[in-house]
Amino acid sequence: MSIDETLYDLLHMIDRMQAKRVVIDSLSGFELALAPQFSEYFRGSLYRMVAELTGRGVTILMTAELEDRYTDLRFSPNGSAFLSDAILVLRYVEIGGQFKRVFSVVKLRGSVHSKDIRLFDITDKGFVIGDRLSEYEGIMTGHPKLRAPSRGERA
Repeated sequence: MSIDETLYDLLHMIDRMQAKRVVIDSLSGFELALAPQFSEYFRGSLYRMVAELTGRGVTILMTAELEDRYTDLRFSPNGSAFLSDAILVLRYVEIGGQFKRVFSVVKLRGSVHSKDIRLFDITDKGFVIGDRLSEYEGIMTGHPKLRAPSRGERA
């Protein structure tokens, strides 16, 4: 099916269920589910779908798996970051011989927000936000190092 045919079906389901939220997990899987001949038009079609759904007052949560290259900070596949009001980056990094989960709010349209990189965990109590990783640099490059104290800071 094309994304427009998918949108048509989705709108019927939203109306029937009176849904206020839609989750697309993930954009990569969503694109793969479409007929191959529509993939080159995916970005434009996704824009139309988001515009239609948000115009109806529906909140959309989209996840996107990105290849970890560490050399370029991309926040969306297919250049679709402009569609988002908020972008959260979650990734694994190696610190002290262990994989750690970190996250940061990259974009929150119309809002001043923290730009800290923080540890997080997912427990049986939910999403637990941990410490700010201010003592490290290079976390998002994949090569975190302890930051040298600047003049006036304690070592």
